[in-house]
Amino acid sequence: MEEKEIEDIKKETKKLLDEFSKALASVKADEESNVEREEDRREEREGKNCFDEFRKIMLENAPNKSEDFIIAEKKTW
Repeated sequence: MEEKEIEDIKKETKKLLDEFSKALASVKADEESNVEREEDRREEREGKNCFDEFRKIMLENAPNKSEDFIIAEKKTW
C-alpha cells in the first residue's frame, strides 16, 4: 500500500469516528436498565480440572513464579 492510500484511509477513518461520536452524543437514555433476580449468587459446584498444557504455558509466560504459583504484584490504593 502506498503512503497516500494509508493517509486517505486514516482521514476517512477519523471522519467516520468523528461523525459516530457526534451521533452518540445526541443519544439520550430515558431510563437505566436493571435486571432484578430472586437470587444474586449462583450455586457452587465442583470445578473442572484445568488442562495441564494450559497451566504449563501460563506458568512459562509469568514473569514471576514460585513452583506452581504466579507471583503477582498487589495494588495499593
